[in-house]
Amino acid sequence: MIVGLGTGSTAAHFLHALTARMQSEKLAFRGVSSSLACTLLAREMGIPLLGVGEISRVDLYVDGADEVAPDKGLIKGRGAAMVGEKLLAEACDKFLVIADGSKCVDTLGKKFPVPVEVMPGAVFIIERRILDLGGKPTLRTGAGKDGPVVTDNGNLILDAAFPAGSDWSALDQALNALPGVVGHGLFLKYAHKSTVLIGANGTLRTF
Repeated sequence: MIVGLGTGSTAAHFLHALTARMQSEKLAFRGVSSSLACTLLAREMGIPLLGVGEISRVDLYVDGADEVAPDKGLIKGRGAAMVGEKLLAEACDKFLVIADGSKCVDTLGKKFPVPVEVMPGAVFIIERRILDLGGKPTLRTGAGKDGPVVTDNGNLILDAAFPAGSDWSALDQALNALPGVVGHGLFLKYAHKSTVLIGANGTLRTF
């Protein structure tokens, strides 16, 4: 199998569990990472990797989410890796979303803004367009460093807070249409191939 590997603390738990099974059961698979951070962790664990440029499809992609709606709509991107993550979501046959109960919301936008990856020269233009769309953009700054967060692709992140209950499908299309936007954290089109696993209070809920 070719397995897409997500980024973030929840996805890291999956990588540890996958590595344990690889060693104990001699599982034969290759991973495709969604970010540099994921690549470094997977290499440390001895997971055999393919580059995303070497594949056209993925059997299974496993990742976490920052928000999960009842219709399986997601907000992702707190780790600034949503473009790589969306490539794997696009390529995969099956998408397994793993999260704890705190990530469940009745409508997107309740807890987290939508991360928008923007080319550096387009930041001020996209800020204005996000305001026009009813959002409040904030340039993401680094922890432990001066200046903004820079993605694996050399771009910047605008965290766009939209009101809960917004027309997310329309915003998805509007953000995709903006020149200078490389990608964003609304994952709406993959519900048909997604299975969501929610762990809470020692129980597991699947939908």
